[in-house]
Amino acid sequence: MESRPPLPGADTSMRIAGPAIIDEVPPMTLRAEIAALPPSQRLVDSGAFHVYCARADQIRSVLREIGRLRELTFRAVGEGTGRCADIDAFDAYYLHLFVWDTRQDAIAGAYRLGLVDEIQARHGQRGLYTRSLFRYGPALLDMLNPAIELGRSFVRVEYQRSFTPLMLLWCGIGRFIVRSPRYTVLFGPVTISGRYARESRRLMVDYLSRHRADAHLVSLVSPRRPFRDGAATSALGVNDPTPGKIDELSQRIAQIEPDGKGVPVLLRHYLRLGGRLLGFSVDVQFGNALDGLIMVDVRQIEPAVLERYMGTAGSAAFRGYHAAHAAGSTM
Repeated sequence: MESRPPLPGADTSMRIAGPAIIDEVPPMTLRAEIAALPPSQRLVDSGAFHVYCARADQIRSVLREIGRLRELTFRAVGEGTGRCADIDAFDAYYLHLFVWDTRQDAIAGAYRLGLVDEIQARHGQRGLYTRSLFRYGPALLDMLNPAIELGRSFVRVEYQRSFTPLMLLWCGIGRFIVRSPRYTVLFGPVTISGRYARESRRLMVDYLSRHRADAHLVSLVSPRRPFRDGAATSALGVNDPTPGKIDELSQRIAQIEPDGKGVPVLLRHYLRLGGRLLGFSVDVQFGNALDGLIMVDVRQIEPAVLERYMGTAGSAAFRGYHAAHAAGSTM
């Protein structure tokens, strides 16, 4: 294995409980595998960072490293699978979007993408990861499709001081959709760590259920393991109303949490994109994390925001594609 200095911001003293994580894949192995990918699969370039999207059979070593980093990253916040790497059966046929840091020869973050129409055709509804967390049927998928299921997102601990890796992952998602504009809906689980106090999680569920739920689609989804908040009372007063704005909610939670953390960054990001919640389920196989099933209609994202992730030309092409289809459907 190549020796190299720690990545900027790395905490070399960090110790994470649980089974031993698999060894790091040598950087030279990752470099060679990534270099063999067709140029068309490099979706974004930004300085030293490149964003790729690939199938599992193209990136066996890269996927092994992604699985290692997922487990490390998730364990650091009290989640994780408890296995030596976070790799499951879904990885074999989902797509993998990842940010490669060419200066450090390191994967900075990744997302897993499931093309729902293709997965349904080959594996049925049970081929979707979200079906392991929620019960839903054809009625929901008929309303969402063509859709992309997103999940297993992470930004490596050493890169979390910057918003850049998450931004680049979303630029990669945006560029992927520009190339496949039939996909108009993104949905998947957004995680609220089990390390949040029960009261904080209750407040988030209350806020999202009252202000950010899709009143129609929520009736088509049920959790496999419902969130039970019991007789929780507010740490700031039993009769305190649930905040009506996300910033107020985040401030309220920061007052409850010993480390001062607010609403999870990724949840806030989905909400800025117009995300709507369809349900909540506890994942006992993932550190008792609370998963919210969230849905984003890409066509409803504000044009300026869409342009940020798709680029000017890509955003115009996507909007033009759907404007033409809408006009054709009315003829």
